[in-house]
Amino acid sequence: MDVTFRDSPPRAFDLVVGADGLHSNVRRLAFGPEADHVTHLGHYAATWSLPNHLDLRPGTGSTGYNAPGRLASVGIDHTDPTRARAFFVFASPELTYDRHDPEAQKALLRRNFTGLPWQVDRLLDSLTTADDLYFNSISRADVPTWSRGRIALVGDSACGATIGGMGTGTGTVAAYVLAGELSRSPEDHRAAFTRYESLLRAYAQGCQKGGDRTGPFLAPSSKLGLRLRNGMLSRRRILDWMLKAGADVTTLSLPGYAPARDNAAPTRTTR
Repeated sequence: MDVTFRDSPPRAFDLVVGADGLHSNVRRLAFGPEADHVTHLGHYAATWSLPNHLDLRPGTGSTGYNAPGRLASVGIDHTDPTRARAFFVFASPELTYDRHDPEAQKALLRRNFTGLPWQVDRLLDSLTTADDLYFNSISRADVPTWSRGRIALVGDSACGATIGGMGTGTGTVAAYVLAGELSRSPEDHRAAFTRYESLLRAYAQGCQKGGDRTGPFLAPSSKLGLRLRNGMLSRRRILDWMLKAGADVTTLSLPGYAPARDNAAPTRTTR
């Protein structure tokens, strides 16, 4: 593969792996426009750091305010108790905005949340000095095949969901399997790519389904939906069932890829 870069000289590579997220530039260049592969799921999410002005204590989790179609919350930064992280979600049709312009994204947040009660305006005020804003649509990526020629996709670029789709864990497992399969047939990348996708596609799609429910769960569209969601979360039996279902979906048997053994016994891997 002959690869050109924006800020570096061109180079040649045996293979190119797109591990660059839901809005993958590698996928766009090699597989076609983002609109062909990414589906907006009806919500947007944002997070940023701010001073811990609510005096949140370690171990208290997060606290927040819900209105129909909107969630504003804040939780302590467990690496620095003097800091906190805001997390906002709102329902919206797909918006047109510059993903590389944080000031435009801050304006969208203010437009959707200004005037809500509780601490919402105070959290919005902290956007003025925030330099680490993450703002994104809650979307899903679906690619018919994860490889083309000498290019393969890993993680969210291949089969991702913004929140709730287990993207980081799935990407780590995918990197392990892709490397292992390439080690099995270093002279035949096409066979390695086929085995990699065969082993992981059903698993990744199962994890990905969690992302379809994230927006409506975090920011239900009605007051009735909020009451039903809160009632469900207050029942230990339902919470235990949800945790078990999540563990079942995110557990997979993988080959061991031991260098000295071509047919290593499967190992049970849970993430």
